[in-house]
Amino acid sequence: MTSDAERPFEIQAHRGARSFFPENTLQAFCSAVGLGFRVVELDLHVSFDRQIVVAQDPLLPSGKGLRGAGRSGQRIFSLTYSRIAGYDCGAPHPDFPLQQRIAASPPLLSDVFACVEGHMADSRSTGKMVYNLEIKSWPGRDGILHPPPRDYAALVLGVVRAAGMLHRVRLQSFDWRVVREVYRQAPDASCGLLAEKASSIRPNLRRLGFTPNWLNPLSTLATRRLVRQLQARGMRVVPWTVNTAEEASRIRNIGVGSWGHS
Repeated sequence: MTSDAERPFEIQAHRGARSFFPENTLQAFCSAVGLGFRVVELDLHVSFDRQIVVAQDPLLPSGKGLRGAGRSGQRIFSLTYSRIAGYDCGAPHPDFPLQQRIAASPPLLSDVFACVEGHMADSRSTGKMVYNLEIKSWPGRDGILHPPPRDYAALVLGVVRAAGMLHRVRLQSFDWRVVREVYRQAPDASCGLLAEKASSIRPNLRRLGFTPNWLNPLSTLATRRLVRQLQARGMRVVPWTVNTAEEASRIRNIGVGSWGHS
């Protein structure tokens, strides 16, 4: 079996190419194509009218405004997509001085697929894009920030299947419940479990009831021992929030074949 370390090294564009464009925007994802990325990571939420929206947080941040759509700081799950589409998310982030000011609103997942695939065709880009989809879900927040896991998984898979992308997506979450539901509804999908604490890894793997394709820990949790244990069980490992050359070198040296940066 080929180990992660023997595979070509994979670097993911986390929330798109956000060094140059605001995160989770169509411009950020399409820019990643030209920079050579062939895996983009993006975050999913559900609108009131059950549309799959690409955004990092469950609340639309205050202070940036909803163009003609009411107050900011509201829950995505409480707003129809027509209202969410009025939100301005194109302002540069102060942590990224090269970001351009753009006209943008939170896109639908279906629009990300269409835009990136169209851009790749128009630019005659080689290869195919893989979409690493983080399903934002929290135990205890069902019906408040998102639907229950079974409904949530069905909504996401519906969009993925409609786009013909089932075998070009990775579906991951910190919430083991929704990962389990994805597997139940699409056992041939590539599933990943995210981990922020070492103490959560074994219990959540047990709760899943199956071995996911990916176990993706916070980079500081990734040790040679952990990586080897996970790989021995058939899981690939993608540490996240790798932002320095030193950390990338460390991750590579312990046998990991891919990472996601923030």
